[in-house]
Amino acid sequence: MFKKLLVALSLIFALGIVWAQGLETFENHTLSGTNYVTGNYVGDNNITWNYVHCTGEQAYPIDGQGLLLRRSGDNSKVYSNSIPGGIGDFSVQMRKGFTGTGDRQVALYVNDNHIADSQTFGGTTGADATIHTFTVNNVNISGDVVIEIRHIQGGSQNRQLVIDNLSWTGYSGGTPTPIISVVGSLLPFSTEEGSPSLAQSYNLSGSNLTANLSVAAPTGFEISSDGSSYGSSLSLSSSYNGSVYVRLIGTSAGSYSGNITHSSTGASQVDLAVSGTVSEPVEPEDPVLLMEENFEYAVGTTLVQNGWTAHSGAGSYSPTVADINLIYPNYPPSSGYAGQTLGNGEDVNRAFVPQTSGEVYSSFLINVTSASTGNGDYVYHFMAANSTSDFKAKFFVGRNEDDELRFGLSKQSNNNQNPSWTGYDYELGTTYLVVLKYKFVPGAANDIVTGWINPVIGPNEPTPTLSPITNEADIGATGIGAIGIRQTANTPYAIFDGIRVSNDWETLWSDLTPQTPVIHVSGEPDPLANIVGTPSEESSHYSLSGENLVGPITITAPTGFEVSDDAEQGWGNPIQVPATFDGEIYVRLVSSELGEHGGNIVHTSPGAAPVSIRVEGETFPPDVTFNIVASLAAFEQTIGSPSAVQSYSLSATGAQNDIEVEVESPFELSQTGTGNWTDELTLPNNFNGTIYVRMNATVVGQFSKNIVHNTPGASTENLLVSGTAIPPAGDQYADDLFFSEYIEGSGNNKAIEIFNGTGAAVDLANYKVKLFTNGGTTPTSTETFESGTILPHGSVYVLVHSQAGAALQALKTINSATTNFNGDDALALLKIVGEDEVYVDIFGTIGEDPGTAWTADGGYSTLDKTLVRKPSVTSGVSVNPSAGFPTLATEWDVYPIDTITNLGWHIFAPGEEVVAMPEISPDSGTYYAPFNVSITCATDGADIYYTTDGSDPIQNGALYLAPFNVSQNTTVKAYATAEGMISSTVATKVYNFPIDVQDIAELRTKPVNTSDIYRLVGEAVLTYQNANRNTKYIQDATAAIVIDDLAGNITSTYNLYDGITGISGSLTLYSGLLQFVPKADPGAATSSNNVVIPEVRTLASLTSADQAKLIKVMNVNVDDTLFQSYPATAQNINVTDPSGSAVMRTFVNTDYANTAVHTVPVNITCLAGQFNATMQISPRFLSDFEAYTEGLEAPVVTITKDGNNIKLNWNPVAGATAYDIYGSNDPYTGYTLLQANWTGTEWTHAPANMKFYHVKAKN
Repeated sequence: MFKKLLVALSLIFALGIVWAQGLETFENHTLSGTNYVTGNYVGDNNITWNYVHCTGEQAYPIDGQGLLLRRSGDNSKVYSNSIPGGIGDFSVQMRKGFTGTGDRQVALYVNDNHIADSQTFGGTTGADATIHTFTVNNVNISGDVVIEIRHIQGGSQNRQLVIDNLSWTGYSGGTPTPIISVVGSLLPFSTEEGSPSLAQSYNLSGSNLTANLSVAAPTGFEISSDGSSYGSSLSLSSSYNGSVYVRLIGTSAGSYSGNITHSSTGASQVDLAVSGTVSEPVEPEDPVLLMEENFEYAVGTTLVQNGWTAHSGAGSYSPTVADINLIYPNYPPSSGYAGQTLGNGEDVNRAFVPQTSGEVYSSFLINVTSASTGNGDYVYHFMAANSTSDFKAKFFVGRNEDDELRFGLSKQSNNNQNPSWTGYDYELGTTYLVVLKYKFVPGAANDIVTGWINPVIGPNEPTPTLSPITNEADIGATGIGAIGIRQTANTPYAIFDGIRVSNDWETLWSDLTPQTPVIHVSGEPDPLANIVGTPSEESSHYSLSGENLVGPITITAPTGFEVSDDAEQGWGNPIQVPATFDGEIYVRLVSSELGEHGGNIVHTSPGAAPVSIRVEGETFPPDVTFNIVASLAAFEQTIGSPSAVQSYSLSATGAQNDIEVEVESPFELSQTGTGNWTDELTLPNNFNGTIYVRMNATVVGQFSKNIVHNTPGASTENLLVSGTAIPPAGDQYADDLFFSEYIEGSGNNKAIEIFNGTGAAVDLANYKVKLFTNGGTTPTSTETFESGTILPHGSVYVLVHSQAGAALQALKTINSATTNFNGDDALALLKIVGEDEVYVDIFGTIGEDPGTAWTADGGYSTLDKTLVRKPSVTSGVSVNPSAGFPTLATEWDVYPIDTITNLGWHIFAPGEEVVAMPEISPDSGTYYAPFNVSITCATDGADIYYTTDGSDPIQNGALYLAPFNVSQNTTVKAYATAEGMISSTVATKVYNFPIDVQDIAELRTKPVNTSDIYRLVGEAVLTYQNANRNTKYIQDATAAIVIDDLAGNITSTYNLYDGITGISGSLTLYSGLLQFVPKADPGAATSSNNVVIPEVRTLASLTSADQAKLIKVMNVNVDDTLFQSYPATAQNINVTDPSGSAVMRTFVNTDYANTAVHTVPVNITCLAGQFNATMQISPRFLSDFEAYTEGLEAPVVTITKDGNNIKLNWNPVAGATAYDIYGSNDPYTGYTLLQANWTGTEWTHAPANMKFYHVKAKN
């Protein structure tokens, strides 16, 4: 017994000291020192070390093998996997690599927190073998740690350094070092004087802090922890871990810069650089007509053939020029024909000079010849300059079953439920004038779009038909630079004509013509000379700019010449530069033909006259000739082992200087074939021998490069080498990359994730992502990747919509236009194989439009869902399905809308058992009473861990033991584990509860959107209900509102004047009328037979605050010109009273339908309404009409508070000799006489409690 105990104690002691100190000698890495690569290896003590853009020590060792870090611009770094035991003290040895000038320096990070920077060294020219030791004492961080050495010098300039003998001691109980961590950087700010800039943010946190974090902004800037309340400084708790928002105040014009300082007791201060410019306000630009399109082209040709650009579905049912001309009274005449849409096909746009401030208007004539029923789709819009996906001011067309049209407008939403709509007041086959406006407003998400149908043509804007909209994202930084016409399965067949764009309302109707685009060139290229096949050593240049250009400038050089906008790179023929380009164009001679060369460099841009400039040069024969004898076969290699070696012979006749031989990765060169492999050889001029070549790729793919041979006086000689690298064999690997997650969330919360499970790193330059919208077979957007975009085995690459929310943006690898999808759009991941592109994964079916989404049993949908690939999937869909989404339910797991818990990582476990994802019950949704949540897992014996605050359950989860109660807004996340199995993915359910409001007046002040649910706590009285859309009008002592219950969520039966308590719903706006859309049945009436006394009003006195109120209007004349009997449908009838005129809107199927319109004055009890800016009244029943008899008018009373008194004022009533004043504590009943025979028109009262009043005139 004693012996066993001794052994056990010894083992415990041994385990306790294994991590008391550590050393990494870098002897186990296998980097050859020839190429900069990314990967990992298992080092001393079985600790895994990761390296990014590093190579072997080359000729600069410290103590055997080391790692060479290149520069900060490539994020060169070395970091460990998690190491137990913490860290006390730290040191690492360093020395200079290569001979270049410039400081070398590294930083120590622990757990991604900045600890300290090393000394700088190696800044002078030449080699330097000095060994420098970077030591940090008393780091003192306990628990598991990740140690990282990060290169922090050089940017894009080489600053090579070698590290070796990295050592640390374990945490031994000393006082932990307080650490402040700042993650992120800030781009330069800009704004105009008088307006703060848009905010940027970074992440701030700390560890081991004993006091608050103090954050201070430099002069000109202000900071915030919530993005709304800003100041010059912040004091945050020591445990703070979140965003700090920064903006430029914009008080005075000028340049501002400095550091945002972060400090806390005992911690090293951390600074974050910030800079910005406040400019003086830009004077409004002169009115100008930016574009005019009258379709003066050949009938039958496509718009793309006539200067328009296809940005989606190119080549499919292209809009064409129609043999028709639309006209509209007083609108500038169109001298040509018209454009027409043809159905589901090509979307086109026409550009104009981009606008980034002020107001942009577009007017056009539209005649809809056919349209789909239902909500339709948007057919016309503004576009961001140089964009194919950033659309604003989307104009919708919808048709009902009676062939009546309505028009709608959204700021950017594609959802045809969200626009501001007109009524069904328009007809097929009729020409309408439409005007759209986009107004730039400083700040974020507050630019305004507005619309008019058939506006009054004149110098001033009339009241808009489609109310201003602000509550979505603004146009991108390039501004508005085009208008677009859209074609989908739901857009109408329509004719467009007379399209005009201006920065001024009145200019739309003027006789101004658009400004002429002009290209300017100045200077003259000097004559050039080159050796056959080699670019000229020197280039010539000239100046290029444009004026009023609406598209890029295309520059085409004569044969044998190349051009660039950068003297060092980017050479080609032809090239394009942006319309805003103003700079130098460089020219070089690259001809392989001896003799003189010359011709014109031609510059073109849409709408501008071509401009040419002359260039000349001469090509000479080489003085030196390369002699290369080669027969190199394609290389083959398995990742982890170099290929077989091949060779060729090389010499150079007449060479007087060294011969330089270079090749790009993954190929390597050697003079021996057995070692010293490199990417560059320098050979003597008399070299005559053998060059050895091999392929040593670290990523899977097909490669083709040139071995480049150069020496002065010779033409460059290229020798092509190619090869294929394949992953290691094994069943545990994927066949290729595939889509691992798809997010189709609210608004622009959209993302797609790519996973690499091939067993080796992959260069994404060999892949493309394509988006196919609306059933199209031509991609609307394509994402390509730069060479060197390496995706390691087991890693993911996340593409996120550029206007997604902050939570998604934090998880992105890049923003990509290929995420501009809806639930009915297909995606494809393609691999470049030689000259071909082959599918490696397809999401959905290319060429099929499923309507709104592909679906499958079990709640699967590609709309408003997150989909995660199952862990067992090893390959994508490489053949386009004939229809549907066959693998939707078999290869994907489905999650609620906006679930992002699993984004940024992927469980890949082919052939292994994976714990089933937990089932959380009930489903996500809005609930109206507390309830219990239960969590189960189909895997026997699994432990479930969960959180209720939306945080990651893998990090923060508590063990689930029993159901728990939820009574407020809660996000539940859970995952499950089991011994010997792969842990599950994370399940998420979101539970929302309504926001309580006390009365209708408070309700009417709340934000209008579909996401916020409100519960009306107080009782409201039903004043009218109609089966059409299950409409109900309710009123309380404070205000009134209309209930629009199209879905029929209220199932209880009510009688007129019943009281209803606890109605829950969201707010929507229908053409200016605020509506309450119920989400649940509130239950039985809570009172009955309430008395509501209509408030006596005049037509002229009605405002938006009176919406849905029960009122009474006296002495009303009804216009019987259009209708002699009241219609059974909803129609507009003009009415007047002595104060003015208004519109009477009839309800559907009332008891006064088909009765004669009143031809004598009547008093009307009615409900107040509104359509856009026009106030309306709507009688409920025939009994609401009563004959008007001459008598005294009712006083219109104004009630104000005067100290503790209530003051009533009213205008004198003609014929009145006195007034009786009544009051009550209840607005509906119980009125008693407070003052009889009052002869004035002002009366003051000091009530003991709340009072409601009415005044009666008498004679």
